[in-house]
Amino acid sequence: MDWNESRYIGSRCTLFQRESGVLLDIASLPSEYGIGEIGPHAIKFLRLLKDTGQKLWHVVSLRSPNPECLFASTSYGWNIALISFEWLCDDGLVTSNELEQFRGNLECFRYEYNFVLHLRLDFLKQVAKDFTKRASPTLLAAFLRFQKYNHLWLNKFSLFQTLEEEFGKPWYCWPDCLRSFDQRSVEIAMKQLHEKIQEKNILQFLFARYWEKIRSEANYSGIRIILSMPVSLTYNSYEVWANQSLFFIDGQGAMTAMIGLRPNRILPDGKLFWGPQYRWQRIKAGQYKFWVDRFRRELQNVDIVCLEHFHTLFECYEIPGDNPRTALENGRLVPTDDRALLDRIREVLRTQNIVASDMFESNLKMERAIRQLDMPTAVAIPFCFSQEKAATQVFPKNFVGYHISYSSNYFSDSLLRWLKNFSERLSSDSRSELQRCFGTDLNRVNRNGLLHLRDSNAGAVMTTLPDLLELEEKCDEFFLYGFEWRQITNAVKTRLLQLSQR
Repeated sequence: MDWNESRYIGSRCTLFQRESGVLLDIASLPSEYGIGEIGPHAIKFLRLLKDTGQKLWHVVSLRSPNPECLFASTSYGWNIALISFEWLCDDGLVTSNELEQFRGNLECFRYEYNFVLHLRLDFLKQVAKDFTKRASPTLLAAFLRFQKYNHLWLNKFSLFQTLEEEFGKPWYCWPDCLRSFDQRSVEIAMKQLHEKIQEKNILQFLFARYWEKIRSEANYSGIRIILSMPVSLTYNSYEVWANQSLFFIDGQGAMTAMIGLRPNRILPDGKLFWGPQYRWQRIKAGQYKFWVDRFRRELQNVDIVCLEHFHTLFECYEIPGDNPRTALENGRLVPTDDRALLDRIREVLRTQNIVASDMFESNLKMERAIRQLDMPTAVAIPFCFSQEKAATQVFPKNFVGYHISYSSNYFSDSLLRWLKNFSERLSSDSRSELQRCFGTDLNRVNRNGLLHLRDSNAGAVMTTLPDLLELEEKCDEFFLYGFEWRQITNAVKTRLLQLSQR
């Protein structure tokens, strides 16, 4: 790809038509059971979006229960920790007394995420054990249909999770025959562990069943769901275990090269994804089937995929796998320059519903590269400003129809906190533009920011709950921020309505 010349003229991307929406992860929804769920509160949130004229809901992850693995996750299997306990009760799989007992056990630890997560997973394991005894004939028949439809991946994915529990170790520490994904050994293990595999299949089925309710409500309300999908995959994932030949992994299962981010203005020390580098030539030789399958999986369940760290598809920072912590600063840029990947995905799946997201490389060079692919681009206001010269930046005044712009996002502080802590470090050009966008009154920063987004030429604009609620502080894991319905006042609804009046 020619990074410096663009064939893109004007604003042809038509994925967004002056829409607005909210970035909020499922786990951040209100809940009586520790963390947000795909259940009644998700339905209520969709109705709030509909009533205030929103057309988009960006959920961060439906796959990984571990916040640290958010952007090095998987495209197979759901985060079963998000299963709705109330809908389990509606399906007759748990009793109201059991839910009451769970809430009692949870009360002292409801703000300790890891404890809550383990408590929920233990509860769900028991639900799976009792499924065949408690499920109605209709529900059992639906489970059998789910297994048949997903047979190509379901049993092997559940086997992967079961073996993790059996050995208490990641796949690259398993016995040789299983570590190497030997087909005969895999088939033997599936027979020996059939009962435990079925229990995991049941939980995957329940998540899919309840997520379909969310999708139906969203479709009815005219709301499209956006899901973040990472370029990188975590080392200890089903995809890597089952497709080792497509990654820089040796015969013993060890990574020989990793994907990372080089040091830049936003991450001075760079960042490790702890995922193996792809063998792009082999993936290309297979007509990108591995990547087509990844996108097919996601687009079966959401409307739009936001591909995170997009630039690593074209200019990847490769880090030696032997001692990555000390080698981060000694990594090297490896150009892949393979436009054919996105063309192949769009050709096979017949979709244009893919957004390029690259907050850490948000500059005109990256903009030109994405324009050559005729794709919409995600931008976040805090990452539009820097200490660098304005000529390298994409200011909010430059937003056009192919941009989906965020007031802030899960990587950054809330807008108000970012302005207080970092605005003094900006260049004079950046400070002038910042004042033009948000004014000088910190008490009105969030409202001015939302109004400025509304009036911009971006194809879509997104706010976050901390920005919408005008909060300064956030928790360490931004996407785990939780709210309560009492915080959604008439003033908050008015802000959302104003955002939608584009």
